[in-house]
Amino acid sequence: MNRGDRWLLVLPLVLTTVGVVMVYSSSSILGLTRHGDPNYFLFKQLFRAALGVVAMLVCTRLRIRALEHVAPALMGIGAVMLAVVVAAGHMSNGATRWLKLGFLTLQPTDLARLAAVAFLAWWLRRHPPAESGFVRGVVVPLAIAGVLAGLILLQPNLSSAALVGITAFGMLYLAGASPRHLAIPVGAGVVGVVGALATHPYQMQRVRTFAGFLLHGQLDKQGAGWQLDQSLIAIGSGGWLGRGLGEGLQKYLFLPEAHTDFIYSIIAEELGFVGSTLLLILIALYLWRGLRATARARDPFAFLLAGGLTLQVGLYALVNLSVATGLVPTTGLPLPFVSYGGSALLVNLAAAGILYRVSADNGDQEALARQRWARTTS
Repeated sequence: MNRGDRWLLVLPLVLTTVGVVMVYSSSSILGLTRHGDPNYFLFKQLFRAALGVVAMLVCTRLRIRALEHVAPALMGIGAVMLAVVVAAGHMSNGATRWLKLGFLTLQPTDLARLAAVAFLAWWLRRHPPAESGFVRGVVVPLAIAGVLAGLILLQPNLSSAALVGITAFGMLYLAGASPRHLAIPVGAGVVGVVGALATHPYQMQRVRTFAGFLLHGQLDKQGAGWQLDQSLIAIGSGGWLGRGLGEGLQKYLFLPEAHTDFIYSIIAEELGFVGSTLLLILIALYLWRGLRATARARDPFAFLLAGGLTLQVGLYALVNLSVATGLVPTTGLPLPFVSYGGSALLVNLAAAGILYRVSADNGDQEALARQRWARTTS
């Protein structure tokens, strides 16, 4: 095995370290008031980060061919876990998204999205859309991904369900699916989102709040727009250099979920424009190295796997940052590697290890996967 791209390991570790520091800074007041311990969330995040680093190191030794063989089984396990969490999961804040396993709390959605990428790469490797036609090459993989998205939607978790679908579309495009073929399920997806909003009033309220803010500059600061208003206050008060690490004010129970969904707002408040921009640069560098590993992949499965994993991180980061800055309606998606949370951090670090392994198996010259497929079939 060649030496892999070390940036695919270094950058996630740096981002995770930043996340641990900022989780402590943003959650100490909440930990003190809710649990009587300012270090409550810090210690839990440190433990989860340690598990994630172990998972990342294990995945750097994982054989990509072995992962390809077990991809269908991983998809099945992910679907079963999602079904279990819908039927008997732990409810919090009106949603049933967690499974309690002793002292661990697991969110199967994160494991399922990783399994979905592996399965789609496995399927599209064997059924290239350009050769298999619309039904087998496009409809079938989207239908299977739709089953996972539907189970996630039942929790309910509209944002994660939507991103599973978008990831599937992205991988189909990478695999060479015709834009004309993709346009049909895109329309169906839009109808599905509208239906989900119509049947989930709290999600519809978020969309209405966002539309009022975007179109008319109106924000229900004492109601549905409270989080966004406090987030914008945090970002705006940071200035160029910020208030200083640990000196932010919005974490004093003004900004809900400051250590999870809105951790970027606290970073901007305490580290300012300079610190928050450096964070964005770190994320962008990771995405660039992931795309670089994708472009150099020797094998179609590795190409699609790396592309899907990189796309997922990029989508989660884009949506989280857009929520914090008021560009999209409020959702519950974490900022990869940085936000407080166990399952998401574990899966993202494991994905970084897989990307490193793909890069270690790559050649030195970049080439499109379609060109490689043409060579292997000629």
